[in-house]
Order: sequence, then structure tokens, then C-alpha cells
Amino acid sequence: MKYSILEDPRYRHIAEPKSILFQIFSFIFDLYANTVLTFYTPVKVIGRENIPKDKPFIFVSNHNSHMDIAVLAYSTRMGYEKFGFLAAKDYWFDNNFRRRFFKYLINLIPISRKQNPESLDLDDTIILSKAFMKLGNNIIIFPEGSRGEPGKMQRFRKGAIKFSMGLNVPILPAVIVGAEKAWPKGETWMQSVSITVKILPQINPIDLEGLSESAYNKTLSTETKKLENKIIKTLKEIEENASSE
Repeated sequence: MKYSILEDPRYRHIAEPKSILFQIFSFIFDLYANTVLTFYTPVKVIGRENIPKDKPFIFVSNHNSHMDIAVLAYSTRMGYEKFGFLAAKDYWFDNNFRRRFFKYLINLIPISRKQNPESLDLDDTIILSKAFMKLGNNIIIFPEGSRGEPGKMQRFRKGAIKFSMGLNVPILPAVIVGAEKAWPKGETWMQSVSITVKILPQINPIDLEGLSESAYNKTLSTETKKLENKIIKTLKEIEENASSE
């Protein structure tokens, strides 16, 4: 019988309806996050009308704060349970305790960051992501790869565009301003600072089928740079408008 990544006991839960324990945790998390993001670090959302209403999407934004996942989920009014996140297989899934514990707390989808005999192919990660999205869920990707320093944006990686193509779903770009001051990298406690999220119009997946390898890579780099520039431009506009008020 041909091996299917969906039948692997380490990953099978990704494609299954969420457990009662997960639903309870999500309810508690949403209650806490909604309270904090309404009263303590109030979030202003611009462009909520751009959120696709009848299809899954990949949420893409800048990443400077511990709060970014909660802020993005809050901005959609969909709730924490409806979002998954790409996570390093070697850290989150190869450790039995970590994998079993966190599957009740967060929607993680494995991706290999190291190439070795135990690595997952990108196609396997795409298969798991498709199964997760068929349940009515969406995925958050931070193209910078990790949290940057407050006020600085790192160069975007190509993963968001690759996944949009592989999953045939649109990218929903968003810009977060203020979270880097409310709870920056390296800090333990949140500060009471207002946050703005601007959700931009969706970017439909591009079709690169039939292109040569060099043309494929060039187009991938070009589209990634366009996405990065779009977010940089919007970030500057929001900051300039805030300083003039």
C-alpha cells in the first residue's frame, strides 16, 4: 500500500476535527485575547471587507511581536481555532512529548528546515495544509521567518508565494503597527499601546506551470519582492498618518 502522509500517526490530527480539549483551550484563549485586544491594547482594524468570505486564504504580515498571531486572528473575528501555522518539524514534531502536548493548544503544520533522511518533502507539507484547510481553516505565514527587531522588517522569504501556488488559495496581506511596542521581542510583559491592523486586498495565486526552472525562480523572486514592497509601503503610510494626527 502506498504511504500517505495523512495516515502517519504523528500528523493525522491535522486533518481531523479538533478535540474537545482543543476547543476548550481555543475558547479560553479567544476570551482572554479579545479582552486584552479590546481594552488593554486596543486594536483598530482597517480593511476587514477584504477578507474572503467563501474560501480559505493564507494570511501574510510583518512580524515584530509575540502578539502577532493573536492580533491577526482577532482582526478577522474568526477566532484562534481557525488558523494554522507552519512549524519546524525537527523541533515541534520529532519530540514525542512536545508533539502530543501542543496538538491540544495550537494548529501546527510541520515543515522541514533541515534536509536529512527524516525530512518532509514540501509536497507533504502542502498535502497536510490542504487537508487542514478543507476543514474551513486558514494558514498564517510570516515571510520574514522569525520576529524582527522593533521597527525593522527582514527580507521576505519565498514560502508564502510557493504555498499560495501549491494550495491554489489567495494570499491576504496584512500590516501590523503598534504590536512591536505593545509586546516586543525580548520583553516579558505587555504595554498598553494601541495597535493598527490594515488588511489589504487579496492576491490570487499565480500560475507558473510550464516555465523553465530559471523563469520559475525569477518569477517567484519577483512576486515575493512585490509582496514585501506592498507591506513596506503600507507600513510607512500608516506610520506617517499616525504621526500627523
